[in-house]
This record gives sequence, C-alpha cells and structure tokens, in this order.
Amino acid sequence: MSFHRARRQFLHCSMTGAGGMALLNLLRRESDGAALRPRAAQQISVEKVRTAKIVSGNLAVTFRDNSYSPRILSGVESLVHLKDAPDFNAFDPDSIGAAAGLNFEHIISGHPDPANRFTPRYGRYPLFKLPDGKSVILVRSQEDCPWAVSSHLKYTVSPPHYIDLEFRCKAHEPELFGKRGYAVLFFANYMNNVAEVATRFRGVNQRGGSEEWIATDASEPHPDWDRGGTYRCADADDVSYDENHNFKLNLWSYDQPRFTKPFWYGRTARGMVFQMMFDRGCTSQDQIRFSLFRFKLPRFPRPAWDFQYVIHKVEKGKEYGFRARVVWKTFASADDCLGEYETFQRFIAATAPVSKPTV
Repeated sequence: MSFHRARRQFLHCSMTGAGGMALLNLLRRESDGAALRPRAAQQISVEKVRTAKIVSGNLAVTFRDNSYSPRILSGVESLVHLKDAPDFNAFDPDSIGAAAGLNFEHIISGHPDPANRFTPRYGRYPLFKLPDGKSVILVRSQEDCPWAVSSHLKYTVSPPHYIDLEFRCKAHEPELFGKRGYAVLFFANYMNNVAEVATRFRGVNQRGGSEEWIATDASEPHPDWDRGGTYRCADADDVSYDENHNFKLNLWSYDQPRFTKPFWYGRTARGMVFQMMFDRGCTSQDQIRFSLFRFKLPRFPRPAWDFQYVIHKVEKGKEYGFRARVVWKTFASADDCLGEYETFQRFIAATAPVSKPTV
C-alpha cells in the first residue's frame, strides 16, 4: 500500500483533527470577507454550532454541520418560504442520507480511487455563525480531506428570497489528482416533490445554434449513464477519465444541448421555483456544470438538481472558487427567472468576486 493510499484511508475514517481555535484561524486566514481580514479578525467573534436557523426576508433557512454525516448531511437542511409555502421544505425532508441542499457531495479525479465517492461527507466540517446575523460558514482543513483540499462554504440569506453561496478551496497535494490533473467538485440538491422533473436553462441544441429555452431531464442514455447526467457550457470541453474509473456517472457530460448562460431553474410543488445562478460558465481555469439525477423516481417525484465545479488543472496552493445564488419563491414565468439572473449579474459586478476568473 502506498503512503498516499494509507494516508487517505486514515483521513477518510478520522473524525478528529484540529480543534475549534485552529479551524477559526483557518477561517480567518482564508476568507477574504472584510469582516474576516486579519486586522478585523481580532475584534470579531464567531460561534461554532451544529445547526443554525436564519430568517431573512421571506425565507427561513436551517443549516447543519457534518457532525452526523453521512446519516444526516451538512449544508441546508430546510429551506422554507414563510409567505407562500410555509409548510413546504424545498429539500427532501424524509430520505435519510439523501436529504439536503447545497451539500458538498464528492471530489472526483480522473483516475479510479476510493476517495472519488462521497468523501466530503466524512471528516470534520464544522459550522460557524458569523456576527452579521445572516451568514454561516462551513470550514474544512486539508488534514480532514483525503484529497488534501482545504475549503469553505459561506451561505448568506438575503431578502427577499435569496441564499448567496461563496465557495473557496486550495489543493495542498495536487499530485493526488493524477496525470489528468483536474478535479470535479460535486454539490447536491435533493429536492422535495417537484411539478416537473426537468430543469430549464438558456442554451443551444447544436453547435452554432440560436439561444433558446431548453428543458433537460437527463433521460437520454450514455454508455456510463446511471439515472442521470450532466450538461456543460457552450464553450466547455468534456473531461476524459480512465476506462476503469470507479465513479463515472458524474464525469461524462452530454455533448448537446449546452447552456449559454450559467443559470437554471426548476418548478416544484406548491407553485414554487428553485433557481440556481453562477458567476461563471467556463473559463480557462474552471467551469460550472449542471447535473440532474433521477434516483428516487418514479416512486417519488424528487429528483436531485445538482451542480459541479470543475478545476481544469489543479495547482498547489492556488485558490479556486465561485459564487452562486439560490432563488426560492413562487414561479412567475421563464422571463422572470431570466430577470433574476440579470439581477444577480449586477450584484456580482457590484461586489468583490471570490476569485477572478481567467477568461
């Protein structure tokens, strides 16, 4: 057994590691939010919690740490619109081990490795409430990740109906990602009952085609299809992977259709819409991809409306990341969803990015 293999197996099983103060120092060191810069960090206090409920605007959102994972997943446990659907959780409230939103699910390389499956569910991922009263952050140190990737997920609930997400990460041993050198970071949204399985985005059905609304339900088979699939940006290349890879279903993507604007929406029960928007589609450094899986269908109308963040070539100590926004409100129209995306783009332009994409 290689040193790295033994190390990864040990870290995969370990639920111990640096204490709360070390994690807090990691948060302060790696976050570029003004409230957490080194000088300001001396004056602030953050509270380590297992769960946190934030009410802002029309939303009540409950966040959870990794204490009980994989039985109970980290991320967003409950997302409720207090005005229009006060008794309806956007995310599956029933399926043990598959009920959460904005949940960091996988880190996947291009070669077979046991750590390709579900490793963010294991190890420490403590949750901190930030002093603004509307934000929480999950923090993982490299010692608690079998890929030696440190990361954090910051969630901010903003009126009237938004969750803003900031993700940042660094790879400290990029050689773990092998000769192909890329990393696919996968995030899951296990939805509650939906009105339509399909999600919709602005895209093209063929190369050089005109932009239009496209409905996608990932039902078209592929040699590595397993009840779902992935869609990529119009300018993005697919990723290659070893023939004997042990987790292919999240690596391949459809050649067509492709999205032209980095957002999608889906219609759920109770007349609601769940929409996700991103600050980038594809750059020379990274890309966003959209995934949809049908594991709970047809028994339950509860697809997984997921997304991926792909780093094309992992470099040691380099910071990567993206920003995203969730909209949870009553569905009005496709044009209204496009308007939400345009509002988000103005918000991104007016605020400092987590990391500047290389175009």
